[in-house]
Amino acid sequence: MICKTVAALAALAATSAFAQSTVSISGLIDLGYGAVNAPANAAGVQTGDVSRVAQNGSATTAILITGSEDLGGGLKANFRYELNPDFANGSGLTGGAGVGSGTAAAAGVADTFSYGNGAAGYHFLGVSGGFGEVKFGRLNTGTLTAWVTGSVFGTALGSGYGSSGNIFTRYSSAAGNYNNTAPTRFNGALEYTSPKMNGLTARVLYVPQVNKTGIGAENACLEAACTTSGGNSAAPGANRAGVTDFSLAYNAGPLNAIIAQQTIKVGSGDVNALVSPSLLSTASTTSKLTTMAANYTMGAATVYGAYWTEKQGTTVDVAGHMVGGKYTMGAVSLMAGIGNSNDKTSSNVDKKVLGVGADYALSKRSNLYIRHENRDADKNSSADTAAAGATKTTHVGIRHTF
Repeated sequence: MICKTVAALAALAATSAFAQSTVSISGLIDLGYGAVNAPANAAGVQTGDVSRVAQNGSATTAILITGSEDLGGGLKANFRYELNPDFANGSGLTGGAGVGSGTAAAAGVADTFSYGNGAAGYHFLGVSGGFGEVKFGRLNTGTLTAWVTGSVFGTALGSGYGSSGNIFTRYSSAAGNYNNTAPTRFNGALEYTSPKMNGLTARVLYVPQVNKTGIGAENACLEAACTTSGGNSAAPGANRAGVTDFSLAYNAGPLNAIIAQQTIKVGSGDVNALVSPSLLSTASTTSKLTTMAANYTMGAATVYGAYWTEKQGTTVDVAGHMVGGKYTMGAVSLMAGIGNSNDKTSSNVDKKVLGVGADYALSKRSNLYIRHENRDADKNSSADTAAAGATKTTHVGIRHTF
């Protein structure tokens, strides 16, 4: 009887171990005081000259809900959901709304869309094991990893990344459109990540193309009352570009290096700007962005560098590079970086960014910081406009992780 009881308890313990699961909440909050000085526009108005309390001066504010379950046999089920709340303005996760341009939109019915900060993050459900990991969801790209590998400021102030005067790529998304965040992440994606072998890890991300007659940028109206003459860029199920993002990374000892290539293809039926990069709206266009990046740590110092090329049909042919460095002295870390892009087309829209910054560690989880960025979205232009002149931004704040 005792033996049977012990056996039953052992079986129960094995079952409990087999079904172990964890859910955790973590995140980062970045808030501070920022001052922006932008050149005047054509009307002489200092459109970007403003001081305010703002977030994300040194990192992206996010609350992460992650979980994992042991499935047995070396397999795990994993998920992640990322919230990006607005701590400065209190808009929370409500987001905004818009209306398409078709007939139904004019009547204020049916073909509206909405978006919110809660949809902006990196979300997935996947399975991992000895074979690597497979993920489905709204996924970060290997191209983003390449940028972060080569940038001392990550994607934050000083890096040149982002939608306004971005030195990295011409098809970055508008800040308020969370369906359209190339090259950072994509909706409706699947990805395979290989196991790490001799320091090497390969990733392939894929987004299937939708290319159907009558649901592109000009004929996206799916409501019965709509006509195709005006189009409706907000209609659901509209055409979207196909994406393939491949990367190969090496991480061992002091060296981190990566090469990534992102290819975006637009079908003959054209695309919908709400679900595809808005600057890739020309039918049958292919864009290819190739990035090589590395960083190397030598004691208290780390050096960073990256080189990239981008070709988009016949309208974009750009090569860019950036270099940077970080030096840590006790609780203080000093950072500096510079980046340039060279436009090889007749438009000759070259860009540059210079960033400097410092962090002071209050604890393992809290840091004071200062960042200054000088970003010129078109250094070849002599026009004194917000789009052409340099914009100077300074941000002083605190960053806390939990």
